[in-house]
Amino acid sequence: MYGIRGETGKESAVEDERHELVSQVLPWVLIIAVATVELIRDHTDVRMIGVGSLATPAPALAAIGGRPRTVLMVSVAAVAVTAYVAIDRHLTAVGAVLLVSATSVYASVVRRRGAARLSQVQRVAETAQLALLRRMPRRVGELRLAARYVAAETEARIGGDLYEAVVRPRDTRLIIGDVRGKGLPAIRTSAAVLGAFREAAQYEPTLSRIATRCSEAVARLDEGAGEESDGQRETGGREAYGEGEADPEGAEHFVTAVVVEIEGPVLRMVNLGHPPPLLLTADGTRFVQVPEPVPPLGLAHQHFDDFPVRVQAWQPGDRLLLYTDGIEEARDADGRFFPLVRRVDALRDEPTPALPDALLGAVSEHAGGRLRDDAAIVVVEWSPDGVHEP
Repeated sequence: MYGIRGETGKESAVEDERHELVSQVLPWVLIIAVATVELIRDHTDVRMIGVGSLATPAPALAAIGGRPRTVLMVSVAAVAVTAYVAIDRHLTAVGAVLLVSATSVYASVVRRRGAARLSQVQRVAETAQLALLRRMPRRVGELRLAARYVAAETEARIGGDLYEAVVRPRDTRLIIGDVRGKGLPAIRTSAAVLGAFREAAQYEPTLSRIATRCSEAVARLDEGAGEESDGQRETGGREAYGEGEADPEGAEHFVTAVVVEIEGPVLRMVNLGHPPPLLLTADGTRFVQVPEPVPPLGLAHQHFDDFPVRVQAWQPGDRLLLYTDGIEEARDADGRFFPLVRRVDALRDEPTPALPDALLGAVSEHAGGRLRDDAAIVVVEWSPDGVHEP
């Protein structure tokens, strides 16, 4: 399975190292420059303006990204330079530097502790996300499958992209979805959808019934959240959330999704507000549109008793590509969206196991190495008798 942080996590670590390097270099350059000017001013006849006060911000600069020990060393140096400059002049300058130094060291300690706590929360959320997404089988009868998931993190706000495959004797059923919102509430919603799908896909006779069961599971989360909100209002609503914070469970839940059934040469799909799948054939790459738009899970069962199903024929060697909006909505530095069809069409020669990684690489390149939203990809190839086998 593709690493949950992917290249984004590595680049974030590199950026942190750059910040730390800058916070280590600039303060020392400032202190050395101040000391040099003051020494020249005191021991030569060259007339220069006094710059001793410029050493005051050096500890604060070091605290931006430096470790507490680095900030402490810069503070000692700044105090020493200021004390030399302030002899027989303005001793209050030393007090100012001492105050800035103490505040900077404290700020550095607090920042490092906060970063450690945030990293721990991210790891917990990542582990919970990966626990939901079971490894996709590489081969199921005449089907070859590949799936990848990459989480783009904004602080600890892990997203809720999901996918699953259920294999039955006569067909294979799949789902890919994107949960509204971020963080642990999104993971909770993902768990509800996947649990409902895994059971319904085994026993329900139609895709419409599977989609209904998943939509009802999401709606039940709203009912439970409503009961919890009532209880919080009765007790002042302060137990779980701080003053001024919104209740994350109070928002309405919904999940865009595509539910697919593959039975030999026939594809059946129900699209519930999700980006349309792509069909890769010998003739090119095209979207597979549904006959009628359907609301997302959580709302869909309130508007439809029987969902419209798209029936699509495909040929041996054709591939179906399912994805979440983190792929098509990735933007470059000029704000242009990722040209999905054109880039996928250019990757048609990639074998199925390598196609998700190749597409993620293209998206990352387009977005300047940073995915701003989670991205999930599932590729299914009809490969009877070893068609396209590597």
